[in-house]
Amino acid sequence: MQQKTRFLLLLCLLSSFVISAGCAEPEQLGDDTNNGTLQNNDDENEVFAPALADLDSLIEGAPKNDSLPEEGKADAVYPAKFDLLATQSPVKNQGGRGVCSIFSTIALMEHLYITEGTITDPDFSEQYLQWSSKFEAGHYLNTDGSNAQQNLDAINRFGVVTEQDWKYESRAWNASDDPECTGEASKKPTRCHTNGMPPQSALDAPKFTLPKGRWVSTRTRDLKAFMSSRKQAVVVGGTFFYQAWNHGASTLPVNRDYQRAGYVLYPNETDKTESLKNRAGHSILLVGWDDDLEVQRVDAQGKKMVDADGNPVMEKGFFIFKNSWGTGSFGVNNPYGDGYGFISMRYVEEYKTAYGSDLPVIAPPAPKICGQDLSCEDPSCIDVPVCQPTGDTETFYADDEIAIPDNDQAGIVSEIEVPEQDGIIHGLTVTALISHSFVGDLELVLVHPDGTEALLREADGKPGNDFDETFRVESFNGKTLGGTWKLLVRDLSALNDGELLMWELAITK
Repeated sequence: MQQKTRFLLLLCLLSSFVISAGCAEPEQLGDDTNNGTLQNNDDENEVFAPALADLDSLIEGAPKNDSLPEEGKADAVYPAKFDLLATQSPVKNQGGRGVCSIFSTIALMEHLYITEGTITDPDFSEQYLQWSSKFEAGHYLNTDGSNAQQNLDAINRFGVVTEQDWKYESRAWNASDDPECTGEASKKPTRCHTNGMPPQSALDAPKFTLPKGRWVSTRTRDLKAFMSSRKQAVVVGGTFFYQAWNHGASTLPVNRDYQRAGYVLYPNETDKTESLKNRAGHSILLVGWDDDLEVQRVDAQGKKMVDADGNPVMEKGFFIFKNSWGTGSFGVNNPYGDGYGFISMRYVEEYKTAYGSDLPVIAPPAPKICGQDLSCEDPSCIDVPVCQPTGDTETFYADDEIAIPDNDQAGIVSEIEVPEQDGIIHGLTVTALISHSFVGDLELVLVHPDGTEALLREADGKPGNDFDETFRVESFNGKTLGGTWKLLVRDLSALNDGELLMWELAITK
């Protein structure tokens, strides 16, 4: 049953223009319940076949190692084990879409933000980056594919939003989502490769950026130097070898125990030949290494290799990586965490490209201004000139007579416009002259230009005709003067009415 399932899967992959599109129906491949695997009823016969990427897009523009600078001194000595696990965000799942480079780039971005320290739990939107890379940066319009260089170009120039602003959809759009999202990938509209357009709320949301990235040599000593000196992970992407990854589309036997440990060995010659018949790529985030780890190699028949004397043939030296195939399958038994893996250093050096960036530049918060952002009562404002009283008092009037409607919660509003000026409020009084046959019905409220309210008088129900009263307001001390001040007058009981004759605002600076 397992071999038959693999055979059918391979036929489907071969018929796809871009292998990353996947071959199972969306509800089978990459949904939230099986983390991108095809499963038989028998767990032992599970076929692990997550979506892959278009290799040409993944490696486009990547220079050869010999054209890249060395990252460290030739005689530098590095520890046998090194990892950046403490500054990683949780493992995510790309599901049934071939967007591994989007996920590895976002994983790098989240790691760099954690390392910088201002945002300790970043969760950026893969969905938005896939759209931005194509629609804003103009890269790879006719495929799901991308690479770290182009993704970081979009992040640097345009920025991305958080996951809550536009959540990732693990199933690629098809004709049920848009009638044009069917047929060959290269002939679909670009929106089919981005699962549509972002909501307006995402377009309006804050954008987060990174500095421009650069290619990094995949020579083992250079990757070690880059990661250890900068304390930064690096994205690697390149050729995918099916048996080496224990992928369900392999035409050669795979090792389930190795898949669950997250082991990715250097491919044997048969695996190289077979895999290149159905070219694909994959992108991951390198987060460390283990020089001492040894894993027994396997041959084309999936058997563990031994030498002429019967001794195990071992592969030694692996990078630690964070994958985007979710948890519960690949790397479920990895000592660095579910969803992590080990990849042969030799494999990375010969068949992968590497790209890195740098820590985000977080703008310092704007300084708080005494008398505006900070109250003059704040200790830091004690000696600031604007907070020192001048003793100058200015008086402003509103003398338009306004009828006060009887028993009306809305009441009336009278305004006084105070010109913008230096200084802050050190004292304030309000005088109101009202003609009314039962003043106990009236409530008065003063509103500062910033919208803050101060209750001057409650409707206390006490009898009385007319009033001319002055109220001292201290709650606005320290605030600015200028803007539109409002006096609200409400009559909250029936049978009596009146009118506001005038009111006066006296402000001491």
